[in-house]
Amino acid sequence: MAQTLARIPGLVTERQQLRLEKVGVIAGFLLGLALAVGWVGSSLADLGVPAWLEFAAAALTVAVTTRLGLSMAASLSRKLAA
Repeated sequence: MAQTLARIPGLVTERQQLRLEKVGVIAGFLLGLALAVGWVGSSLADLGVPAWLEFAAAALTVAVTTRLGLSMAASLSRKLAA
C-alpha cells in the first residue's frame, strides 16, 4: 500500500485501476475479518474444535475473501477501462 503515497507514473486510467484494486483488497479483508470473527469463529467454537483449528479457519477465511475482493475489483477495473 506504500504506492498510494508516491506518484505513479503513467496514465490516469492505470492509477484509477490500481486504486480500485486496492479498495477491493481492503473491502475483501474487512469482510473476511468480520466473517472470521463472527460467523466462522462462533460456529467452530460451538462445535468444540481446537483453538488452533479456529485460528487456521479464520486466517483462511480472511485470505480467501481478500483474494476474492482483489479478483472482483480487477475484473471491474478492466471492464471500466474497456
